[in-house]
Amino acid sequence: MHPMLIAHIEDNDDHAKLVSEVTAEAVLPCRVIRFIDAESGLDYLQGDLQSFHRDQHPFPDLILLDLDLPGMSGLTFLRHVRAHEKTKGIPIVVLTSSANEHEIAAAYRYGANSYIVKPVNTEDFIVKLTELNMYWYLTSEVPRPMPAAAGIF
Repeated sequence: MHPMLIAHIEDNDDHAKLVSEVTAEAVLPCRVIRFIDAESGLDYLQGDLQSFHRDQHPFPDLILLDLDLPGMSGLTFLRHVRAHEKTKGIPIVVLTSSANEHEIAAAYRYGANSYIVKPVNTEDFIVKLTELNMYWYLTSEVPRPMPAAAGIF
């Protein structure tokens, strides 16, 4: 079983640290790569890094996406990812503070696989993250990384 690779797009350092800590303590093997904004996450998926090699920088098995980000919004990121053949199948879980019905509806309309509102209480947040990890790693089947391909977009 290869470690699940999670791309976490989050500008809040405390939330990112909590996700990293929970996944580090999980029984299931996970590796988290963090992006502080949607643009850097999209650059990674598009392969716009200098000397980029997909075997060294594989597609994530799962993307955790905050919506309230500096620059490009999480919803715009979601639309970009879903618009391209190589990335449209990557499961995306919106993990955000907003319980706004319009944002929830838009996230699903643009292709989110799940929408989770971050609990205010740290213990509740840890429980949600643990359940999320278990669901996506044990219960749900996710596409495994594809072989390296040039010209992703």
